[in-house]
Amino acid sequence: MNKFTFTNLCIAIYCLCTMQLNAQDGYTYTLIHNGGYSFSVGAVPNASTSNFPTSVQSYGFTIIVPDGVTAVITSSLGNGAATTFFDGNNVGQPTIDGYLITETLGSPIALPAPSVATTTPMVTFEIQGTPTSGIIEILANNAALATAVTPLKSFMSADMEDDGSAAFSNRVDPNGSGLSGDSTFDFTTLSLADIKFENLSIYPNPATDVVNINYTETPLQKIEIYNLNGQLLQTKTTQMERFQIHNLQAGMYLMKLYTNNANTTIKLIKQ
Repeated sequence: MNKFTFTNLCIAIYCLCTMQLNAQDGYTYTLIHNGGYSFSVGAVPNASTSNFPTSVQSYGFTIIVPDGVTAVITSSLGNGAATTFFDGNNVGQPTIDGYLITETLGSPIALPAPSVATTTPMVTFEIQGTPTSGIIEILANNAALATAVTPLKSFMSADMEDDGSAAFSNRVDPNGSGLSGDSTFDFTTLSLADIKFENLSIYPNPATDVVNINYTETPLQKIEIYNLNGQLLQTKTTQMERFQIHNLQAGMYLMKLYTNNANTTIKLIKQ
C-alpha cells in the first residue's frame, strides 16, 4: 500500500492529462455491496446500441472511507490493481481517509459491448476492522475534493470505436459525477446477520464455472442462488465448499447462505 505523496500526485496528474479528458463519456462507476464487508466497483455503460466490445487499457477511481478504516483489494479486472492511500488530514478532511485505486493492464481487456448493458466489476475489496458506523463512497468527479485534487478523479482509458484502429481515450465524464446507481454505503445499515458472516470468503467472484465457499465460524446449512427477479435457480445442502455455476448465463445473481441462526446474501457475478 502506497502513501499519497507529492510525487504520486505529479505522476497521477501527468497520466490523467494524457488520457484526453474531453473525450466521450461512455461509462460511469457504481458501488456494489457483495454482503458483509465486501464491495465491488462496477463499470456501467451509458445507454447505447453499439455492439462493439469496449477495450480497456487502464482505469481508476477513488474510494472514501471513515477515518481509520482500511481496505484490501481481493480481485480486479486484470488482477493487478494498486492502491494509493491518503490521510484525510492531508486534504483538509480529518473525518475521512481514502484510496486512489488504479490499474494499467498489460494487454487491453474487453468488456461486453455497451448494447448488452452489463455492469462489469472492476475491483473487489474487503473493508477491515468491521466498522458499524460511517459511510464508504466512490468520490464523484464533481465533488469539491476531486476538483481540488484532480488526480483523485475517476477515469477509464478505453477504445469504443469499431474503426480498425486502437484509439484509447477517457470514457468517464471528468466534469460530471462519473457515477450512477448506488455510490455510497452506510455501515449502520449492516444487519446482524451480515456481521456474523464477516469471516465468510467467496471466491472467485466474478466466477466462470465453480465458486469456492470458505466459512469456518459455524456449519452452513443451505445455499441458494437467485436471479435478480427473485427466482430460485439452485439449492445446495451438502458439500457446500464448492458450488457449480457453469449452467448459469453470464450476469449478476444473488447467493443466499444459511446457518442455524442467521443468513446473508451476496452478489455473485457469473462471467
